[in-house]
Amino acid sequence: MLIKKKEVIAAIALGTIVALLAVAYLGTRNEARRSELLAVKTTSGKFASVNSERDSQVSQTYYQLITETIEGELEKGAFEDAVDRLTILTDEEDGYVKSMRMTYEDEAWSGQMLCKVPPANVTSFTFGARAIIASNGTVTYINISVEAVNATDLAQEEEFSSINLNLKEKKPSDAGVGASLEPVAQILSTSMFWIAQGLIFGLPLCFVSLGIVLLFNRGIIPLWKNLLKTSKQIPKKEAT
Repeated sequence: MLIKKKEVIAAIALGTIVALLAVAYLGTRNEARRSELLAVKTTSGKFASVNSERDSQVSQTYYQLITETIEGELEKGAFEDAVDRLTILTDEEDGYVKSMRMTYEDEAWSGQMLCKVPPANVTSFTFGARAIIASNGTVTYINISVEAVNATDLAQEEEFSSINLNLKEKKPSDAGVGASLEPVAQILSTSMFWIAQGLIFGLPLCFVSLGIVLLFNRGIIPLWKNLLKTSKQIPKKEAT
């Protein structure tokens, strides 16, 4: 069966329209999802005062023991600045640095910080520490553990949450060929992803669109025309 050029063009146009409608639908759906999340946050804020009173009663018996680990990979030469800013952040959050260990090896610094922060300030400290590390490198790992314990069994030091910060600078070898090839690798991976998406969704959509065009052009429309001719011929025969 030969396919006409007009039918191919019509199939491409139909497939493009379907794809644009799908993109518009997904955008509308994401916008509705964001509005829904905003409404949930607003509602949770309204009940914050009620929950705080209940939490204060619970805290008389139980206490949240929070342990957190944050790991990050810093750019070469950014270790000192990151440690200084994290120390300042700990002081601003009414905490203190309990211990610190630093090692210089293979022309790169690495180290661990143990920060003690009040549980009420853990969230703001976490986001602040993440921003500091991200501005000097990359946050590679965050783990938070929360345990409810009896307040009478806690020592004074344990009332502070423990946050372990593991930081290391990129070594010169890591920042050589790998760093230069990283942008190219990202472009290649992104290109391959969209090519794969086009092959997975684009080709079936084109064939489906072509099938719809052929169905209408060679099936439904000719059948409809024949029905119209038949309906016109019947009254003529009756008249004779």
